[in-house]
Amino acid sequence: MSLIAHAISGFQAALLPMAAALLVEELTYGGLVRLLLAPRPETGKPKGPHNRNGGGKCSHCGCC
Repeated sequence: MSLIAHAISGFQAALLPMAAALLVEELTYGGLVRLLLAPRPETGKPKGPHNRNGGGKCSHCGCC
C-alpha cells in the first residue's frame, strides 16, 4: 500500500508542472489572449464635419 502511495505522489509531482506549463501556453498562445487583445468595434458615433461650427467645409482650406 505504501508503494502505491509513493507512486501516486510521484505522479502528482510530475503532473503539476505539466499542468502549469499547459495553462501558461494556453494563456499566451491560445484564444483567451487573442480575445482580450482583439480590437473593439466602433461605438457608431456619426462622423461629422471637420470643423466645429457645424458647416460642411474645412476651416483650414474650404475644400471639403
